[in-house]
Amino acid sequence: MAATQKPAQKKQSTGFQGVRNAVWIIAAMFIVAVCIFKFVLGNPDNFVGGDPEGEVLNGNMLGTIYKGGIVVPVLITLMLTVLCLSVERYLAQRTAFGKMATTKFVVAIKAALAKNDFVEAKNLRRWREHRASRRLRKSLRFSRLMRRLYSWKCQLFR
Repeated sequence: MAATQKPAQKKQSTGFQGVRNAVWIIAAMFIVAVCIFKFVLGNPDNFVGGDPEGEVLNGNMLGTIYKGGIVVPVLITLMLTVLCLSVERYLAQRTAFGKMATTKFVVAIKAALAKNDFVEAKNLRRWREHRASRRLRKSLRFSRLMRRLYSWKCQLFR
């Protein structure tokens, strides 16, 4: 009788994960841009006689932009993509900060350097980098930090 193996459960992610595939964002922004082009810029109220193929109403900026042609949705796509990815970068940067305030971190580094304790200063910097890595489990972060500390210790005493 063969033992059945249970499929591995997918790990639940915590925190902000960022953009997995920017292609999907660009495709979604292109769809939004075409909708804006057709339904907002190409609105019949922007044109003489309600015909988007006709003349633009005097001074109507939306109709004038619509007359720019097929390049307009491409430009709108680029603009929306930049805005969307800027928001994504902002969120990623917000989650990348460690638990220690930046001013306290700088004070701790300066104090370690004032004591000529370069290993401690380097350790503080490494620990901050590991704290910022939210994708790693705590035990994995700790084991990586310990391996680095051990390698630094070996380098110091050569």
